[in-house]
Formats: sequence, structure tokens, C-alpha cells
Amino acid sequence: MRYLKKCLLVLLVCLPVSVSAFVAPAQVNVASKEWGDANPDDVQTVLQSVIDTLSPYMLNREFGAITIRDDPQGPVSLYEKGKNGEYVILLNVKGRYWAQLVYQFSHEMCHLMSNYDLAPNNISRQQWFEEALCEAFSLFALDRMAEQWAAYPPYPQWQDYAPEFLKYKQDNLKQAHRRLPRGMKLPAWYEEYRKTLSNDPYAQGRDLNELVANQLLPVFSARPESWIAINYLNLGEDSKGVPLQQYLEDWENSTPPGLRTPVREIREMLLK
Repeated sequence: MRYLKKCLLVLLVCLPVSVSAFVAPAQVNVASKEWGDANPDDVQTVLQSVIDTLSPYMLNREFGAITIRDDPQGPVSLYEKGKNGEYVILLNVKGRYWAQLVYQFSHEMCHLMSNYDLAPNNISRQQWFEEALCEAFSLFALDRMAEQWAAYPPYPQWQDYAPEFLKYKQDNLKQAHRRLPRGMKLPAWYEEYRKTLSNDPYAQGRDLNELVANQLLPVFSARPESWIAINYLNLGEDSKGVPLQQYLEDWENSTPPGLRTPVREIREMLLK
């Protein structure tokens, strides 16, 4: 399965994207009808806007129909597919909080892009890294949505909402738990929390993931096109207990040469 997916992704990276013949890589189907005071049709419009805005980083992939449900257990991408084999994503947003909706949904789309279903239930013991990477991607998505809605909102009256995406991003970035302790470098921090993270990818209510995400985000900010590299995660060794060094080397080796720079920088940043 990994070999076939890897071969397909290598082929996809070489395919040109035709704007005139653009087909969304996923079609959102909002199954829940209760979203507080938000209209389900508006929720679907926001989520489809996320897909359209982030499609350049999805490597021409086709994720098909994605069923979205509002559920207190969200946000989460289920390993179990829907009755028609579709991906199922649970979100947990009540009301017209579009920035929160984008933040949650883009994180879950990152899991789909990073082949989360090839490494279920923390089998590699490195799922925490995927969580941190997807947190960083969701912050990046807020930036892109702000740009998109400032110029091309789904509806003209939604244009004024564009700055709210950036505000939501900044509010998250400024949270105290996302900063490294004074005087501590990331490798020393990782060594201190290595066992905690490998045992529980959501340890300390995701605070640890969010700290790492803040360190990862600048790596991609320098070259946003490199976000395409997340499509090559989880294609390597699938045995249990893969060390982080090997996990990141597998990611780098699975990634086309032109996209390897941020992967290499992240490996050096965490393990130097």
C-alpha cells in the first residue's frame, strides 16, 4: 500500500495544474444540520473555500467526497471510512466562527494529505510530530484564507471577515505554552519530552504539539510551496516504535529532491 501510494505521489508531483480545468481535490458534504446559529450551507461554503484555497498544496490529489459532522468528539479525522468509502471528519464548532472552523478543518485536511491512515493509532510512536505539523499547517491556512477572502470572498459581504483569520492566528501564536522555556533549545526540549510524546501524541492537551508547531511554522514560511512535502509523510517504515531520526529520514527520502529542504531543516532543528 505504501509503495503504491508513494509511486502515485511521485507521478502527481510532475503533473501540471490546469487552472482552466480546475477540479476541486475534495467535495465537502456537511451531514450535520445543527451548527448553532450558523447555516449548514454557509458552513459548507466556508469549508469548500478552504479546499479551494489550499488545493495548490495538495499535489493534484483527489480525496473525493468528505463527510463533515459537528460532534463534541471533534476535531478529528476518523480512521473508519463512511458507508461509501469516504473520509469522515468531525468538527466541534457552534456558530458563525469561521476562523475557528477553518483552523479545525485545515488541520484535519493536513492529516489526510499526510497519509494519516497509513499510520493509525500511533503505530510509529511519532504521531505527535504529525499533530504538530498539522497544527502549523492550520496556522498557515489562516494566512492563506485571509488573503483569499480579502480579494475573492465566497460572497461580497464576507470580505470584511478576512482580517479575523489573521487575528485568530495571532491569538494562537501568542499563547504562552507555545514558547520554549527561556534558554532552552528545541533538541534539549524534545529529549525531555521524548517519551511523553511517543506514548501520547496529544499529551498535555496538545500543548506540546502546539509548542513544536510554532517552531515549525517559520521553516515553511520562508518557502510556502514546500508545504507540498506533507503529502509524502508516513510513506516510510511502518513497523512499531520507529525512532524520530528514522521517521524524519523516511519522510525526507520519500520526498522529491526539490521539496526536501524544509524536511532536512526540521530534522536538524529537532535532533541537532
